[in-house]
Formats: sequence, structure tokens, C-alpha cells
Amino acid sequence: MNSKERVRVAVAHREPDRVPVFELSINSPVASDIMGRQMYVGFGGWLVAKVFSEWMAEGRVLELALKIFSDWIDLYSHLELDILPMPTLPLTNETVEPVAENQWKYTDPDSGLWRVIGYNPESDYHSEIDSRIKQEGVPGLRHHVEWLEKRPGLVSADLMAGLKAVLDPARERFFILGEADVLFPSEASWQPLFLECMALEPELIDRYFEATTNEVLTLIDAEAEAGVDGFVGGVDFAYHSTTLFSPAMFRRFIFPHMRRITERCHSRGLPFFKHTDGNIENIENELLLGCGIDGYHAIEPTAGMDIARLKRQYGDKITLLGNIDCGDLLTNGSPEDVTKAVGQCIRDCAPGGGYVLSSSNSIHSGIPTQNFLAMLKAAREYGTYPMRNS
Repeated sequence: MNSKERVRVAVAHREPDRVPVFELSINSPVASDIMGRQMYVGFGGWLVAKVFSEWMAEGRVLELALKIFSDWIDLYSHLELDILPMPTLPLTNETVEPVAENQWKYTDPDSGLWRVIGYNPESDYHSEIDSRIKQEGVPGLRHHVEWLEKRPGLVSADLMAGLKAVLDPARERFFILGEADVLFPSEASWQPLFLECMALEPELIDRYFEATTNEVLTLIDAEAEAGVDGFVGGVDFAYHSTTLFSPAMFRRFIFPHMRRITERCHSRGLPFFKHTDGNIENIENELLLGCGIDGYHAIEPTAGMDIARLKRQYGDKITLLGNIDCGDLLTNGSPEDVTKAVGQCIRDCAPGGGYVLSSSNSIHSGIPTQNFLAMLKAAREYGTYPMRNS
């Protein structure tokens, strides 16, 4: 059974030959250690802040995008992973200039929107630390929404040709996930302003979500035409103890657009998996059953998300993807600890299908390579169907 078949069988809640294995992202330090060369992969700050910024400032965007795709496919092939998510790419026409050490200003020449990205080499962390919207407040957000409403479509013949060209080498080997989600600005410097406007300027937020979701729907069609096998949404909706805002706000702003996205994916005959960190218990039933999603990733155990309970409660309805703890276990535990946790997770979740093993977020830069490899080895050791009793 190849990877495509294996994932499709698991998502259909049947038992494939073995549990599929997946990672949403593998950061460069771990990937480089595994492959024995510098790998341009992952979501770490070294790549997404430093390399993106420096290469884009030099006009080397296409070269970088092709390098990322090549390294991504090499890595996932070497590790024999079953699902290949579309990597993070520098798909923007923004101009880039350095403004301080490890800080870069990105400016959209059409809208005038600007943002500043910062990078911390010690933690390999990056973030948006300032922006025009943050500085201007509600008028800046209103200007941004007006621009989104009149912006030309993002899908072009060149984009379609490029998507098909980069996916061709991977199409037969992997179950490929495109990107689609409700675009809540969870990582933007202006997120606090956005949260305020959800309460004080709800009509403006309605317009924002309508415009951004319309763009996402066109991208779903483009990615489907290019040959993806499904979609994953990577926007976080929660933190360690609860969701970022109230269930009432989810019902007003998020869930209607989530249903539009899942319906568009399903109209193409493709599944949609929702990623979010954190504890989603106060919206769990509505999100997992009411929005049409086909899978839930990454099921963070340190945030109180018990995958064994979720399997009992939802396992016949959606696919569960996770939840080997990357916050403490994979970072600080021993390979033996990791092996034990993988075995338990498979025993809890794999029977009957509907389960894909992965970390509880991603393989970040702080995870020792030996622990990641122990996780993959244990997945093969314990994940063969039919399941052993112990």
C-alpha cells in the first residue's frame, strides 16, 4: 500500500497496512542534522525571517522557492512520511529592507501596507513586531479591509503553472495537503486591535472575513486543479488554557466561513484537516462536528487535549492527527520515553483507522534529532495493522 492509499484508507475510518505518519513542519536544524547538509525547510525563524528576508531583498524569490520545495521533498522522502504539506514559501510581491539587526521591513507596493519582522537566533523564533495597522489602529485596519475588497484575484496562469510544476515530483509519492483556512490574524502585531474590533466594530470584521475567505476559496480551486489530495488549515484558535475568544465570537465570525471552506473542499472531493494548538474544549463539539472538518491536528496534550477521550467521542466521525508531545516529551524526554508514548498513542487511537501519527505541533528547532527519529521508528514498530494487544 502506498502513501496515498494508506492515508485515504485511514481517513475513511478503515485500517490500512500501517498507521500513516505526518509532520506539519520540520525545522531546519533537525532536518539538516538528518540529511547531513543545510536544509531550507520548516517554519523556524532562520528560514522564514532571515533567509526569506535576505533572499527577497536580493530578488532571489523564485530560486528560494524552488530550493525549499526540493529540500522539502528530499526530506519527506528520506523519512518515508506519508503526508506532504505544502511548505511555507515567500509568495509575496512585497519589497524588503533591513531596519535593524535581525529585523526587516516588508512593504506592499500596491496597498502601502508595511510590517516589520524580527528574528531571535537563540530561540530560532520569529514574529511580526510592528506594522502600519498596529500604528494606525482602526483607520489602518479599515484601509486594509478596503484594499482586500478591491484587490485583484490572486490566482493567475503563472501561479497555476508553478503549482503544477512543483507538485509533479511529489504527486505519486505523497498524499499532498494544500493550504486553506479562516484567516484570523493570530500571528499579526495587530491581533489585539482585531480582537477589540470583533466587539466594537463587528461589521468591519465581517467584511474582513468575507474578503479573505473569498480569496481562500479561489486558492482552494487552484490547488485542487494543481493536484493536491486534501487541505490543512494552520491558523491557531486557542492557547494553553482556552480559546483566543469566546464561543459566541466563533459562532459569529469563524464557523460560518469555516463551513464555506470545508464545503468548497468537499465539492472537489477533498478532505479538510484543521490544525490548532491549545485547548479547544469550549468549542470542541461545534468545531469538530458542526463545521464539516474531516480531521483535527495537532491535539496538544499539555493543553489538556486527551486524544484517547477524543477517539472515544469523535473517532468514528473525524480523523485524529497527533499528539506526541513536542513541548516537553520530544524536547526533554529520552528516546525510550518517546517510544513508550508512541506505543500508547497508537494503542489508544489506531484501532479502526481514523488516526495519523504526528507530533503535537511540529518538529521545532529545540527537539533533539534522536527523539524525532525514535518517534518515527516507534511508529513503524507499533503501527502495523492488525494492532497488537500490548
